[in-house]
Amino acid sequence: MKINLKELVRRLFWFVNFRTMVRVTMWWMWPRRGRTFFIFEGRQYTYGEVYRQSLRYADFFLAERKKRIAKGLLGPDERLSLGIYMDNTPEFLFASFGAGLSNSVLFAINTGFRGETLGKVIDQARISLLIMNASTEDEIDRVIGDVTVIGREDVLYVGNARDRGTKGFRLLEEVIEASEKNVPLASMAPIDNFSPVIVIYTSGTTGMPKGVPCTHIKLVGAGFVVRMQTGLKKSDRGYISMPMFHSNAWYIGILPQMIAGGSFVLKRRFSARAFEEDMLEHGVTFLNYVGQPLHYIIDALEKKYGSGEAVEKALANHPRNRFRIAYGNGASSNDRRKLMRYLSMEHIYEIYGSTEAVITTANKPGDPIESVGKAPKSVLILDEHGRECPAGIVDENGQLKNYDQAVGEICAKVGTENLRFDGYFGNASATNQKFRDGFYHSGDLGHIRIVKGKRYLFFNGRTDDWIRKDGENFSAEDVLRYAERIPCVDCAIAYGAPCDVSDEKVMVTVQLKKGEVFDPNEVYAWLLKQQKEGGMDPKWMPDYIRVIESFPVTETQKIVIRPYKREHFNIESNPGMEVYERAYGGTTYTKLTPERYKEIKQGFIKNGRESLLVRG
Repeated sequence: MKINLKELVRRLFWFVNFRTMVRVTMWWMWPRRGRTFFIFEGRQYTYGEVYRQSLRYADFFLAERKKRIAKGLLGPDERLSLGIYMDNTPEFLFASFGAGLSNSVLFAINTGFRGETLGKVIDQARISLLIMNASTEDEIDRVIGDVTVIGREDVLYVGNARDRGTKGFRLLEEVIEASEKNVPLASMAPIDNFSPVIVIYTSGTTGMPKGVPCTHIKLVGAGFVVRMQTGLKKSDRGYISMPMFHSNAWYIGILPQMIAGGSFVLKRRFSARAFEEDMLEHGVTFLNYVGQPLHYIIDALEKKYGSGEAVEKALANHPRNRFRIAYGNGASSNDRRKLMRYLSMEHIYEIYGSTEAVITTANKPGDPIESVGKAPKSVLILDEHGRECPAGIVDENGQLKNYDQAVGEICAKVGTENLRFDGYFGNASATNQKFRDGFYHSGDLGHIRIVKGKRYLFFNGRTDDWIRKDGENFSAEDVLRYAERIPCVDCAIAYGAPCDVSDEKVMVTVQLKKGEVFDPNEVYAWLLKQQKEGGMDPKWMPDYIRVIESFPVTETQKIVIRPYKREHFNIESNPGMEVYERAYGGTTYTKLTPERYKEIKQGFIKNGRESLLVRG
């Protein structure tokens, strides 16, 4: 009998599932029963306690599934669909492990989802039970009447009865206590290791959020890989900086620590200001991150101590500083260098990957720090015509000499079967968009460099972040690399703005460091120096600079660029915007006035491009 690859893996690794891993780490390895698993708001939870609580939740989920099968609401082989819509709490963890033990499917819903988006996610996931708490109760109350798959009686509130609002939702603890106990495991749906344990939804900045299935194989595999790469031990203690509706919290934060027999500090929400105290008090050794947390930590430390040198002096050799490793993505090489020096760290593993996990690589000790690690053999860089790009060639300053030829979309060759990603949950069109012409298309820009005979992957931004100026394409990431280094700037974003003639202008929006002011002449002089001495392409020089007080961020600590691209320099539609313009051939930046904007607008009208000034 012919057995395909996926079937072979299924037979060889039938035991590699999330349920078995939870049972092994939480119970069978009995020495760990009294060990601390996590710390939450001053209380320690042991492995044994977490396992007992998880079993209670699993029992409840099995009983609920049994009832729904009896009522004809679920088929005999269908799994119970659970939604969790709340911030990080112990109950989130209990419910997640309980879902794994009962072979239910957990839909971890981003707490940033609101209104219609939230309702669509609930309906698309066909959720049977939804768990929430005080932080999300009001939003659930607003949408519950518009969803079709659940009613108010299917929503369970986490917390004390006295703290519950007046919305009429059932108290989870009371429902669990009243539920059938010791439900036979025979009532559990059959386990398929390629089926999802958790479905993680993307942030939804464009269109309907996409559900990414995290399968048994993927969850367990990621946990073991990260644990082996980092050398985590039972003496290590992590710090969960990401919400548990994000895959990073599971792949990199919780599971590697659990497999190692270690522990972690769980926070409702990440706080950079609290990090130092938590790190020293709890002996934190390991941090998972995505996006800006490293920058926020650095900023908080520098503000407290006054300078980087003072931070290093205070903390690098502090007797209670055990911090040694961070693992995540989206941190700049400058921030990684700083934090490693300030805290005397071993390494920061900057990875390239996504929730889909089709392409995953990590910057290991000894790799070029600007890279995201060695490029897997399956990874190719393709240009807009689907042709493979040549390797990047750099000059003595580390700048790409063949940018236009070397930078393209990061893609991966796929066979007839992809063991890591079977597609977005209930969204075939989005899946087909990602998998086409024999490749997985990441939507990211990058290039390959050969360093000491090895292929390294370098990230250059999103394909959506192409800027086209004077007939040439370049990544907003290249502009950003210089914009965020302007002396008065704390953080920045870069993007294309409308041009009255053709193509685009270069625009950046910046948040200033505390106590700094924006001096147009000094900023222009610094950028000009980068052109002459720092390897900055003249085309990357910002045409517009917008100054804001602070960036809003998503629940996953990412800056959403799209609203700024939409608003660009349109001070007519956005009165009060502080925007500076570098006119063609100008030798400084000048504040954009309503009168000057009218002149610019006339140019758009003259060339029939007025519609570009108002972006949807």
